[in-house]
Amino acid sequence: MYFWPALAFLLCQLRRRCRQGLSQPLRSPAVATALGSVLLLTPGAAKAIDVLQIRLPLLQEDFSVRIAELVSPDALWAGNSDLAELNRATNGTYAQRLQELLNHPLPMQGDLGAPMVRQVELILKRLIDVPPNEANLLDSTPLQLGMQKLKAQGRQATLLNLLQAIPGNKVSIRLDRAVAFLRQINQNDEKITSLLKTFPRLPAAPSEALGRGPFAITTRVVKLPPVNGKESLEVTLVRPVGSPSLPAVVISHGLWDSPTSFLGWAQHLASHGAPVLLPRHPGSDISQQAQMLAGNAPPPDPREFLRRPRDVKAVLDAMENGQIPGAEGLPARDLTFIGHSWGGTTALQLAGARSLQATLWQACKKSNNPERNLSWVLQCTFLPAATDASLADPRIVRVVAVSPPQALVFAVGLVDLQKPVLLISGSSDIVVPVQPEALDPFHLYPLDRGQLVLVEGGTHFNLPAPASSDGGPLRALLLHWAQGKSLKTDSAVADPAGRALLLAPRKGLVPGNR
Repeated sequence: MYFWPALAFLLCQLRRRCRQGLSQPLRSPAVATALGSVLLLTPGAAKAIDVLQIRLPLLQEDFSVRIAELVSPDALWAGNSDLAELNRATNGTYAQRLQELLNHPLPMQGDLGAPMVRQVELILKRLIDVPPNEANLLDSTPLQLGMQKLKAQGRQATLLNLLQAIPGNKVSIRLDRAVAFLRQINQNDEKITSLLKTFPRLPAAPSEALGRGPFAITTRVVKLPPVNGKESLEVTLVRPVGSPSLPAVVISHGLWDSPTSFLGWAQHLASHGAPVLLPRHPGSDISQQAQMLAGNAPPPDPREFLRRPRDVKAVLDAMENGQIPGAEGLPARDLTFIGHSWGGTTALQLAGARSLQATLWQACKKSNNPERNLSWVLQCTFLPAATDASLADPRIVRVVAVSPPQALVFAVGLVDLQKPVLLISGSSDIVVPVQPEALDPFHLYPLDRGQLVLVEGGTHFNLPAPASSDGGPLRALLLHWAQGKSLKTDSAVADPAGRALLLAPRKGLVPGNR
């Protein structure tokens, strides 16, 4: 807790340039949150980062070192530079912290496809700040090229190695924040890996549940009539040809995503007899992200937290009124709702979870709160629009929430769930981590309202299934739930060629931090 203030004080003594009044703030551990940034510079945009500049803001002091020296740093720390003197003054602690950060393996599993690259992108954007004129420096394309380069060279994907593989001019790292964040990821991963060994694995699904069903399917994109002067809502309809054998399903995408990421789910369900409707949420979809990055739109408005459930209700109203071409005659009742990420949060709202004022909400004001995780970036934006009113819809009778941010925004409102909820979380999800955002909130679900399935090796981005897939690792599980069936330890819903599905018990789970 006191390392960064002490480091600044030692540096001050070494350089004999203490500023008047500096010693008083250093007595407070809160100063740690304002200390220690690292600037990574390059001589040209086409070259990989090769200079590490370390800055302690309270002292306005900079140190520079070539990244190549940090690959084999013994000579660096044995030298006479100010950086080496600072390290000796801290009995080697400074070098230990810096090397721990730079050589920490990044959490990567499997191939280097878009889901894994997106996960690494989010990690680096948590660790690293980039200047406004290089806002795309850590986007998926340069990261994927850098990761592919490391893989081809047989080098481990550490922060140091990846920075050497990415072209750019300048980025900055908060050492105090970054070291703690990577340690937290590693500790959580070890804890969940151990816990998974105690959960029963669900058996393999029969081939008829894993394969396409007997129905031919059709797909069309339609526009709903504007409601109350608002813009028209786009809905993708994937339905079986002929009379459906299952009630309709609605699938809601996450932040900066679109229905296309979930067509694999929709096609699988429709082939087994369920009409599927996928609304595009215009205030938080992928086109909104493009507009924001182009400088033509602000980030999603907090009111989107309430607008998304209203989008879904508008779809159901249109179904009832026969206003969806191709869906005429489909009953808007006994529905299953499936949501991923923010769509999963919407699922919980429609199942009755309420956003009741909670003490935990005050933690949004504290960037160093130990309970923070990446999903809080989104959840804290919900709070200005949060309402204690129930948004449950009687036409929806069961929901699936895949990787939903929930622990903060529904801190005391999950007890109000009215519908059966299938909660699904990936064991390797660092965006919406399984312990604080699935295992811990699951204790608050009413005993007869929730079931939790953990996906071994699942991340935030490898559970959805686009049209080019076979429906993904959740396809038989989603079909099982859409058929109105509950889960038991002998429920055969797993893909034997995919990721293991583990059913969490209601008893015996120990909450994490809370």
